[in-house]
Amino acid sequence: MTSASTSMCSNASADIEHIGELMDGPSKEMDEVDGDSMGVSMLAARMNDFGDEWSYGIKQIKKFSGAAVKELDKMKRAFEHLDDKVDEELRKSRGNST
Repeated sequence: MTSASTSMCSNASADIEHIGELMDGPSKEMDEVDGDSMGVSMLAARMNDFGDEWSYGIKQIKKFSGAAVKELDKMKRAFEHLDDKVDEELRKSRGNST
């Protein structure tokens, strides 16, 4: 017996993992931007700061999304276990009533 909850957990988990993967590209590109290429020293310094902050933020998103994926996987396994138990009990009750 497959539940909608199990499917929902799987879909949410895959979506969250995909978001982290999508953010890898922009994060790497921001790391490679050199503030000096912007010309004005104040702008260059701020661009460097922004790149550092961006990278940190993306790493935090990936960290937290990874934790969310782990918890969703636990929930999925719990729903699957519950489905199995309900299925087992239904089979037992049908067997006893015949």
